[in-house]
Amino acid sequence: MTKIVDTATQGAQGTGSVSAATLTPELRPLSFDPAVLVVKPPVELLPNELLSQIFGFLDSPKPSSSESALHDEPDFELTKSDNAPLKAASCVSKRWRRGTIPLLFKHTQFVVEKKNQQNYNTLYQMVQQFLEFVLEHQLCRTLQSFTLIVRLKEAADILDRQEMTYGFSVFWKGIFRVIDPQELLIVAPPEALGMLTNCRVFMSDAWSFHCSCHYLRLQARPSKVPQVHKSFDRISETARISDFQASSSTPAGEKHKELTLWDIRPWTKLLLNEGSFIRAYATYEFWSRKPPSILPDLVGAAEDDGSTHGPFISPTIRDLSYIGMFPMQTHFAALTANCPRLNRLYVQLVPRNEILQDSSKMKQVEAEDLWMERNGCYALIMRELFSTPPIGNYKYLQEFESGDAADKDAWDMAVEYVKRAANGWKVATEGVFVRDTKEKMTVPAGGEEGKLSTLSVNSEM
Repeated sequence: MTKIVDTATQGAQGTGSVSAATLTPELRPLSFDPAVLVVKPPVELLPNELLSQIFGFLDSPKPSSSESALHDEPDFELTKSDNAPLKAASCVSKRWRRGTIPLLFKHTQFVVEKKNQQNYNTLYQMVQQFLEFVLEHQLCRTLQSFTLIVRLKEAADILDRQEMTYGFSVFWKGIFRVIDPQELLIVAPPEALGMLTNCRVFMSDAWSFHCSCHYLRLQARPSKVPQVHKSFDRISETARISDFQASSSTPAGEKHKELTLWDIRPWTKLLLNEGSFIRAYATYEFWSRKPPSILPDLVGAAEDDGSTHGPFISPTIRDLSYIGMFPMQTHFAALTANCPRLNRLYVQLVPRNEILQDSSKMKQVEAEDLWMERNGCYALIMRELFSTPPIGNYKYLQEFESGDAADKDAWDMAVEYVKRAANGWKVATEGVFVRDTKEKMTVPAGGEEGKLSTLSVNSEM
């Protein structure tokens, strides 16, 4: 019969004052004597508070939280990670599962791969099961970010006739009635991204860009916790009735203005990563190619026929980051000519990975063309930034950051120009210009305003 002995208790009950240093080897807690088994309280006996604290140490940042990840070429695998200790812990027992759920679903994602016509008619119906799960486990207060990944290439595969007509008003309202994330990330092909954001995307030249997906990230300040509904059926029914009443009250011949993604929350930050434009440079007259993009509608750029419309971007957004790998000047001009009312603007036009050494990406592409267009894009933005006096919304801009400051020669040229310009801008750190509002803006002597740095780079380097 095996003898179970608590050796630590034995030592404590010895005569006299016994410290851990004076215990005999036979009484040490980690004895390998099969007749002596050390009994320790199992983890399952720990109170929930301690168990939750332990699980907190297993939590790690979401893969997309890295700025470098969002600034690389867009990929559908952005949210995948091989390191998932918290997920592994959730598989140990039901109690552990309950304890880890608030941490596991602090950053959630929903993946749209294909539509099962027998079970789902709309994209909103696809996401209902996820929303039911959120309500069942009372995750409304803990959910901080939501990622929507749309893998389908054809927008028609995720839309029914109603969604094609009225957009995604019901979809977004249904989601944000249940959750109130501080961050929304959409990973989707350009056409699907246009549908989700109510922006037009021209697809006639899309074949030449070979871009599988774009990133759109929207961030907002923490807001009041949304009302927690006890019944998902009540949410669905409320949404359906309110939308019906809104459409019914619209006068005949007028289209009801649906609540879009841009209106549904007071977003403060926006990041748009349109990926690589490189493959289009292998086509004839690449500069005339029109990329599939939401950018023109986002900032309210003029149409080819000269007609204009207001920008779709939320008026509350004050921080905008644009990433595109060698975009054409004609495309980038949509942003520079229609810059929204911003406090901070970030621009990155050169990839940070080794894409330029990839022979398949660079096949039939002249590197000189890439740098020429990149330099032209920076010339556009620098001309607007350092115009004296500033025009349009540029007079509100307080900070401009270039994500391409690793090009030392070009950055040094830009720094020298800013120092000579004396128009209210100064260098804060590498790649960052800030406006010195206390300094009086003056026109540079000697007509310097025509000599703008383009953050150029020698194509032979």
